[in-house]
Amino acid sequence: MTLNEFIELATEEQGKWLNDQLAAGKSPDDVYAELGTDKAGLGKVGIFYVPPRKSFMIKPMRGYQTTRLSGNEKADDAGIIGGTKIE
Repeated sequence: MTLNEFIELATEEQGKWLNDQLAAGKSPDDVYAELGTDKAGLGKVGIFYVPPRKSFMIKPMRGYQTTRLSGNEKADDAGIIGGTKIE
């Protein structure tokens, strides 16, 4: 899977795929290599490996490096006319 294909997945699917890779015995570096990126590349889209938990964490508010909406934005903030919350 490429990084672009991975980013197109839903948030829940992203977390499941990443943690399934770890459960299959891959290291975080193996997962980064399979996606064709590195730790910083996934960090830019709000995904981090947490060593004490030995799992990947996806930030609920992904930040400015991604165009994916988190669902917490108001429609007016996202430039969508009509309504006050993005569904």
